[in-house]
Amino acid sequence: MVLTKNDKMSRKSSRARQVRQALDGIYLGQLPTITLVMALYYLFTGISHVLVLSADVRLPLASLSFAASMISIITWILLRLQKIPERFSHAAFLPSAFAVILLVYLHVEMTGDILQLTNAVLILLAFGFITLLPSVYIGLVAVSSFFFVGCLYSLGGPLTIHIAFMGVASLVLSGLCFVQRYRTLSNVERLLISNRSKSHALAQKAREARALLKEAEQAAEEARRANEAKGMFLANTSHELRTPLTGVLGMMRLLNDTRLTGEQQEFLKAAQFSANTLLTLINDILDLARMEEGKLRLTEQAFRADEIASQVVDLLRPTAEEKGLKLTFHNAASACPPTMGDSVRIGQILFNLVGNAIKFTDAGKVDVSIRLGPQAEGRQPMTFEVVDTGIGFSSEEMERLFARFEQADGSAVKKQGGAGLGLSICRELARLMDGHLYAEAAEGQGARFVFEVQLPLATSAELAASQEDQAGKTPEALPEKLSVLVAEDNNVNRLLIGKLLAKLNWTLQFAEDGNQALEAALGQDFDLILMDVRMPGLDGTEATKAIRTSDGKRGQVPIIALTANTMAEDVAAYQQAGMDAVVGKPIQLDDLKAAVQTVLTERREHTSV
Repeated sequence: MVLTKNDKMSRKSSRARQVRQALDGIYLGQLPTITLVMALYYLFTGISHVLVLSADVRLPLASLSFAASMISIITWILLRLQKIPERFSHAAFLPSAFAVILLVYLHVEMTGDILQLTNAVLILLAFGFITLLPSVYIGLVAVSSFFFVGCLYSLGGPLTIHIAFMGVASLVLSGLCFVQRYRTLSNVERLLISNRSKSHALAQKAREARALLKEAEQAAEEARRANEAKGMFLANTSHELRTPLTGVLGMMRLLNDTRLTGEQQEFLKAAQFSANTLLTLINDILDLARMEEGKLRLTEQAFRADEIASQVVDLLRPTAEEKGLKLTFHNAASACPPTMGDSVRIGQILFNLVGNAIKFTDAGKVDVSIRLGPQAEGRQPMTFEVVDTGIGFSSEEMERLFARFEQADGSAVKKQGGAGLGLSICRELARLMDGHLYAEAAEGQGARFVFEVQLPLATSAELAASQEDQAGKTPEALPEKLSVLVAEDNNVNRLLIGKLLAKLNWTLQFAEDGNQALEAALGQDFDLILMDVRMPGLDGTEATKAIRTSDGKRGQVPIIALTANTMAEDVAAYQQAGMDAVVGKPIQLDDLKAAVQTVLTERREHTSV
């Protein structure tokens, strides 16, 4: 803030008034001691005058001494009773001061003794110690000096010069004393006032900071609640979308196993493509929500990067060939060593990059390659490259390329479709792996996407163990004639599960909500329960808890959760409730078979022990 000249003068004047008021208060505090000392001094002086002075001057001088003492006592009493305000503190001293001046110089005139002017020298010095207002000090010194000079002139004598020098010296010393005392107290008060002003300003700033901090905390809490609400909304929306999508995709697979005409096959293929696209979009939104909440966790397992890249290329080669594109995988010069990391997420990044390259390339080729860097400190640097001969993009479009819900341009969105989340999620995944994902391109000349990452090296034993775990997930054979309870509130999903399991020769019983499932589970023996999590009334989690509280075989029946909510914290909650495994929706028959095989095997091993 810029202050004008008037503002500065006004502030200076205000500071001077504050200093003056402070000095008035200080003097009011000192004045009782000053007046009490003067009262006692002139009381003794009056007594001495009665005892020592000659009869011709005794009465007036003693009376005047007692009067000066009485004036000081009255002033002291008024001060003790707090009858004198601060602004009149200096004036309150004047009656006593004038009484003293009158006493000293009357004594000199009545006795004719020039040596009595030494008392005048003393009161000149005293005024420098016991006054604190310049106008009062100057007035008293001026009056006393006038009478001092007059007495020297009227009395004369050999001591005149000597007494005159004493008067001048006392005047100088008195002035120095007053100036130093006044300046010191004024500076101290200015400093105190300045400090109080600064302290007040600091206190005000502190209050403002606390208020801002409180607002920030409230905003953070509101943001946290909003984020939780958004996460809950996404989870609920995901479930509500995945539930019918499970039926759509499942029924399409069942329909594909029936006899269809060529035209029907074409229609079915288009519908499956649209449904799978919708599923990809749902998965992207869920990944985005997990990242924003910091709940996306990477897994650690041993794998070979070239095998992952080769699988991705093989999976997408039919799509490229349909567009007349040549999709080629160029392996590293040397074999990729086993490394530790999240192979699924690395595959997701490559799948997205290669899929985009195919999508935005109308003619030519797409090349996928891996380069290995020199190993250091037990880590293997590797660079994945995806190069295409597609439409490319400009440097301006590159700024938006990795932003959420963005693509190269609006026309690309209309032509190719998509929500623009894939590259944003891929860059976040790369960041979680301490890697880097970037792009280079020129408009109309294709694009080059590069994913760089350093992964810890894995031992051959760790790779073998990981491969065994992957192989163990595929069930060799499922037992027949199982009694299975299926708790599912959605009619289409009940029909789908019945059709999927019809070839397994299992006895199926359906429950439409958690209450029916609990009643059935406690009323008869089942070999397995497939439990939907979200159901009206009693949900799957609460129903499972209730089943686990029962005694005997019915309380230990294997339970597999069927749910669209497969975040890590959700799975942990299901397991804590007593569920043995989780199968995500849309239900894949191979995933369901693998989960059933694992659960039944673990149950048999536990029973045999």
